Amino acid sequence: MREQDESPVTTDPSLPRFTLVVGPSPFTMPRGWEFFLTSPYEGASYISTVLHNAGYPVRIVDVRYELDPLQAAFDQIVGQTDVLGLCTFEDNFPFCRELMDRVREAAPEVPIICGGSLVTSVPHVFMESTACDVAVISEGEITILELMESYAEGRWAKDLPGIHGIWYRDAEGKVARTRPRGQMMDLDALPRMRLDLWPQSKGPMGMQPQVISSYSRGCKMDCSFCYRTTPQVRAKSPEKMARDMDWLKSQYGIDFCFFVDLTFSSHRRQTLEICDVIKDYDIRWTCLTRCADMDQPRINAMRDSGADIILYGVESLGSEVLREARKGSSENLTVRAMRTTFDAGVRFGSLLIVGLPNESEESLSHMVEFAETYNHVTRVKYLSAMPGTTVYKQAIGSGLIRSEIDHLNWLSIEQALHEDEFLNVSGLPEQVCRDAYQRVYDSYQPGPVMDFQHWPENFEYFHPQSADGLQRSTSYAGTGWRSQWSSAAAPLVPNSERFTLDQCATPEVAALGSSTIACGAKRLTGPITASQA
Repeated sequence: MREQDESPVTTDPSLPRFTLVVGPSPFTMPRGWEFFLTSPYEGASYISTVLHNAGYPVRIVDVRYELDPLQAAFDQIVGQTDVLGLCTFEDNFPFCRELMDRVREAAPEVPIICGGSLVTSVPHVFMESTACDVAVISEGEITILELMESYAEGRWAKDLPGIHGIWYRDAEGKVARTRPRGQMMDLDALPRMRLDLWPQSKGPMGMQPQVISSYSRGCKMDCSFCYRTTPQVRAKSPEKMARDMDWLKSQYGIDFCFFVDLTFSSHRRQTLEICDVIKDYDIRWTCLTRCADMDQPRINAMRDSGADIILYGVESLGSEVLREARKGSSENLTVRAMRTTFDAGVRFGSLLIVGLPNESEESLSHMVEFAETYNHVTRVKYLSAMPGTTVYKQAIGSGLIRSEIDHLNWLSIEQALHEDEFLNVSGLPEQVCRDAYQRVYDSYQPGPVMDFQHWPENFEYFHPQSADGLQRSTSYAGTGWRSQWSSAAAPLVPNSERFTLDQCATPEVAALGSSTIACGAKRLTGPITASQA
């Protein structure tokens, strides 16, 4: 990869054509964060880049905000590709499954490769219940090169058993798996991302100046609600980071970056070195980190290099909740990190979860008061049982999840709005959870990109609000900054009403998290009645 990045191979039309599909997500993003829904991101960018640099004809088909993403993707695949790749993530299983079925029927000769976090967490579901031919587990850059080289030479039947890090079907159609590949230890070998492979680069608005990137992979923590595709932490060198930043700035005019490293500031020296690189490129940026991993030297370096807002995984303030979640945090650590961040002149963004195990009405009320006092919240969610997590396994064991496929289907309608259905693992009354969620949602602060210009035609807008929050919010975004909408997203895909809890859960589970308010998918079936409003 390193050599090909230095001198990419000219595209060879005799090689198999590879199409990588990026499907829809139901997630809404708060005002100022809409860029996240449309930005180029690393997973698809790296896979397409390594194949492009090796000479393969590559296309990214991005249907994240199409009115009918299934049809839009299908129309760009059949007759136009030799190998199909699908990006999987936790809330796009029905799309992936149905697209694979349609492609298999129309073009049975086209092999289908799935990669990403969802197939990595539940490969057995994909191999047993979809038309997937090969599931790439964890990091895929080296694996996809080996797969495509073998396919181009007509050697899959012989080579697949020896390609590490995959599940596949053998000649008799039986599912088999190979040895794990192991994590990529040298991230400096990664290529510079070819964002021009994304279709938006050829659209009328051109490439948007916001990008999703990282300097590290992995996470040192093991939170019960979070799935890590690569547990061991590795990082790029400062020299590699500088090369990547120069490329993104000079080639694509990037002026904002969301660093999605799971714990950006885990190691002080490393954080200072990376910030020293970033500050040379005149960008604004945000990142994710832990309250325990912040101090004055780190926050000062982050501020001086252009940090707009730091997102902290607060989740809850309840000591029993945090212990059960294995957060390695406390209310004291949260308050200390918040004060350190504010004192440095940087915005503090809380990420909160409603409904974690061991949450009580008292601890939830305390969290709501915390949010309303500081108006520093960036995102609140109901607890999701994400595939591969401890919470997911416990929910299966307890019968809260009726079947894995039902649950994966249901995740595709989770919009992160207060009227979402949710799995009630806390035992709290449904109305208590919904009231808390609504109050925290009303405590949002502006996101970092208030002048976002790359609006897809089909975006939907939610919940306009007159409340501006604290003075620092209006100083940042102006008065009435969310008077037209407080969240935006692509529309739910057609037929999403099939996946509501009354279709995908036991009556007991559905009653605990879906009875008070009708979720967005239920609204697709017709007008809301007075009892549902």
